[in-house]
Amino acid sequence: MKITQTREKIEKISVDAVVIPLFQGEKLPGEVGKFNKLVSGSLDEAIKLGDFKGKLYEVTSIYTHGKALSARVFLVGAGKKADFDGRAARNVIGAAVRRGIKLGIKKAAVYLSNRIKVEEAIEGATLANYDPGIHKTKKENGSALEELILIGKADNKEIKRASVIAEATNWVRNMVHEPGNIISPKELVEEAKRLSDTYKFDLEVIDEKEASKRGFGAFAGIAKGSDEPSFLVCLNYCGGGKDTLGLVGKGITFDTGGLSLKPGNKMLEMKADMAGAAVVFGVMKIIGELKPSINVVAVCPLTENMPSGKALKPGDVVTSFAGKTIEISNMDAEGRVVVADALTYAQKLGANRIIDTGTFTGAADIVLGSEAAAVMGRPQKWVDQLMEAGKIEGERLWQLPMYEEYKTVLRSDIADVANAYVGHPKAGTIAAAMFLQEFVGEGLPWIHFEIASTAWVDEERPYIAKGTTGFGVRTLVKLIEGI
Repeated sequence: MKITQTREKIEKISVDAVVIPLFQGEKLPGEVGKFNKLVSGSLDEAIKLGDFKGKLYEVTSIYTHGKALSARVFLVGAGKKADFDGRAARNVIGAAVRRGIKLGIKKAAVYLSNRIKVEEAIEGATLANYDPGIHKTKKENGSALEELILIGKADNKEIKRASVIAEATNWVRNMVHEPGNIISPKELVEEAKRLSDTYKFDLEVIDEKEASKRGFGAFAGIAKGSDEPSFLVCLNYCGGGKDTLGLVGKGITFDTGGLSLKPGNKMLEMKADMAGAAVVFGVMKIIGELKPSINVVAVCPLTENMPSGKALKPGDVVTSFAGKTIEISNMDAEGRVVVADALTYAQKLGANRIIDTGTFTGAADIVLGSEAAAVMGRPQKWVDQLMEAGKIEGERLWQLPMYEEYKTVLRSDIADVANAYVGHPKAGTIAAAMFLQEFVGEGLPWIHFEIASTAWVDEERPYIAKGTTGFGVRTLVKLIEGI
């Protein structure tokens, strides 16, 4: 999507639709008021007649009847002014774009004023412009918006940054939407190679045989159930400074649950179980474009979780790269097992603060639904930095506790730790974090960023298509920029 900026008056902009956000009960501001008079008070009339109430994500079409160069105006409800934030700003623009797509609009303009920031408009529009029907031979929901004009103050640097982040987020969504027969571990390795070639990242690819030989027993144990080749991938960016941030992304390209087989109705979306790795790849792509002054090492274990004669069985014990033994009490808690080895390796590569992310457990959806992602970690200052980044970027995060007593869910009679609680599930989201904490060095700043509840939405929303969301990319980039 082409994105440009103009300071022209609204009526002089030749587009299919001009998007004007308004709060509930708000009088038409400045330039909008002047434009309203030019089009014979049609905006004001729609408000007075109750056709437009300003409710959040409400979109009302107003036709200009040749009195302006744009064919129509979208009045978009911004809700109550007191409740308005960055998330609402992005989604308000997204709601207008989604309406435009259904009407076949190719070119739109957004009136920024002082309520919608440049990055919010671009990100909201770009994410809403995404089409999940990547393998459809005939488009069903209209064609994508081709050009967006920002009406107001916006410099090229702001536009570039927001465009890079939004486009990379949609690139992540594409990867997660791809089925398991297309995005295999091997294909993700190819994506890593393309990132390395494009941005000159150092790249290390460890195949399954080498991983086993080098002692990545947790990763290799899960990987052996699949006929697909499995890999540990490491991307290294050197931007300067003393600190090195470790990013670890869970990359299970298809999760059947292994021998702890999932119900059939839960398996269809399991192509998305590599969302953590995709998010990390997306962040690295943005880092390559924006070149922040920080060192980042990204480690992603890439494999399937499949049932077979070679697969681990419940009760089996593996030895992790850290030397700790793990009882595999549940083969459907495999993500934390492979990430345990990746966490240890990221520390060996020099990470002195670390974040792991992925779709670890459906328990997160039970706790938070699809409206927020769970966060756990230490120290609180490090967690607060991520929480603040999420707030700025409009991605809701909710911190869960990690009380010492929760360690009982890891108890094993035969090994150092169990990968899941045996019996009635308890504190499932927290249990995953408690397990992973066992593989993080004492005192090392660490965050467990659980995106299982937010990586995918089951129904279309006014501002975003059904399916994968790219959740977490913007938050992690904002965090990195602030370190």
